[in-house]
Amino acid sequence: MIELPAAISMIEQATAPLPPRRMRLCDACGRVLAVGVVSDVDSPPWDRAMMDGFAVRSEDFQAATAGETVELCVVVDVAAGDVTSLTIASGTCARIMTGAPIPQGADAIVPIECAVDETQNRHAGTAVRLRDTHFRNGQHIARQGAAFHRGQEVVAPGTRLWSAAIGVAAEAGATHVFASPCVRVAILSTGSELVAPGDLPAFGQTRNSNGPMIAAAVSLLGAEPISLGIAPDRPEAIRSLVAQGLAADVLVLSGGVSAGDLDLVPDIFTQCGVKKIFHKVRLKPGKPVWFGMLVREHAPPTLVFGLPGNPASSLVCFELFVRPAIKILAGHPRGHWHLPGDRARLTAPAQAAMDRPVFLPCGLARDRGVLWASPLPWTGSSDLLGLAAANGFLALPAGGNRYAAGEDVNVVLRDGSDGLNA
Repeated sequence: MIELPAAISMIEQATAPLPPRRMRLCDACGRVLAVGVVSDVDSPPWDRAMMDGFAVRSEDFQAATAGETVELCVVVDVAAGDVTSLTIASGTCARIMTGAPIPQGADAIVPIECAVDETQNRHAGTAVRLRDTHFRNGQHIARQGAAFHRGQEVVAPGTRLWSAAIGVAAEAGATHVFASPCVRVAILSTGSELVAPGDLPAFGQTRNSNGPMIAAAVSLLGAEPISLGIAPDRPEAIRSLVAQGLAADVLVLSGGVSAGDLDLVPDIFTQCGVKKIFHKVRLKPGKPVWFGMLVREHAPPTLVFGLPGNPASSLVCFELFVRPAIKILAGHPRGHWHLPGDRARLTAPAQAAMDRPVFLPCGLARDRGVLWASPLPWTGSSDLLGLAAANGFLALPAGGNRYAAGEDVNVVLRDGSDGLNA
């Protein structure tokens, strides 16, 4: 049995980012860009209107007294997507819509709201009367290349592709990018007592909560869960499904890793060529956790986790061990590998375990700059109801200490805990 920090360190050392893959831009959201995106156009690609109004020559307004009404002949209507070969001469203008190219000769836009004497709806072949008390040369025009130029790198390597970055890449002409791939996580639950969530358990049976729970945790990390279903406690059944799961980037198996007669998983991992890195960690809940890897030629290794069968133990081990592995594989920076930790003040007493560090569900809330931790009712490692109400964990060291209300303790914040980790 090894200590928790040593186990985490072994996982970090054994895991490396997956090599980038070429993928469609629309599939790359959340991925880390490996090769920068270079634009094949200017943005804007031409001078364009930033407001609905009238494209004018500045000289017609410079000649007028400040605030004086200027009457211009509307010679053309230009909507977004339209192109005109007409040149705007002195004394004329174009009615123009937002996003339309600026006609030759025009160098400013007067907003439609500046049309007076009920001339706002004037179109080509009529006259419009404009009064713009704040007129300035070049107003309301986005100049060609103002945002970026052809040949410019507009999204740099290492960028996590969120919605705006995807939009910029699309504007720059990218249809595919090289980026960190979506991590594929195979999930297998073992136990002859397990039935699917939709089945009514008979006496001695229990529903498989670990499979959907781990799949949800995987999805929340932006990875792809691959359900392998349930394997009964028979070596051939487990071995067959483990062999399938080893084709993924990560295999997460729950159950069968302790020391009972039907805890068959460690031997099956060995038979399938998986090298053990550690088995059993000084931790509560989650002591029996197993970690290893299948090394293959010409392909990244598959990381293999054997989690305890009790649901709370399984989830705690996922957050402590599987989460950082998935984050590293996906190319996240070190500061994002683990759930954030903090110090919090207890609202009620809490009891540490004598022999192992313990993670206990708690409710966390900030009040006037102080983070408060409220221990939650919890009956043990099979109790998911108590865990589901938590937005964090008390992280209490071994030693059996009893912590009084008002004492400060270490806590781990659940991912997305209502802004508490901000």
